[in-house]
Amino acid sequence: MEKKSYKILKAVCVIALIGIVLWVAFYAVQTYFVLTKGSGAGVINWNSPRMGLKLTIFTINRITILLMAGLTAAFVFNILKYLKGGTIFNHANVVLLWVIAIVLPIHSFIGDNMGIACSASEHFDVVLTDTPFVYTFVALIVALLYKLACDAAEEQKLTI
Repeated sequence: MEKKSYKILKAVCVIALIGIVLWVAFYAVQTYFVLTKGSGAGVINWNSPRMGLKLTIFTINRITILLMAGLTAAFVFNILKYLKGGTIFNHANVVLLWVIAIVLPIHSFIGDNMGIACSASEHFDVVLTDTPFVYTFVALIVALLYKLACDAAEEQKLTI
């Protein structure tokens, strides 16, 4: 791989890591305001009906955000770690991509239904959009392609 391509890949990885940190920081600040700032739109009303369900949805959303951020950061760190040895595709990232393919649709479904968590009403509709399905298929395709590329890279090393 060209030196220029390595530099571009490293720069993209650094930008991705900065983006992940900003992503988590944004949701940390948002979580603080949602949980502590009185009443109004986008704030959890502690006296609302079905508070247990609402907090469960909110908590699962925050857990999946942290999971996705951690998995994505691990993926990028693996790229940087293996890049030093001249390997772009590695089995550690194949596993991470399969886990991401499991967590991503859950995160998407919960994200689509976050309005329930901040609703003052006890009546609400669960939303099911196409997003969790599309994200699942895209994540599976990426994981399969990455695995094929990883296998091809290993096979190429053996033939040389």
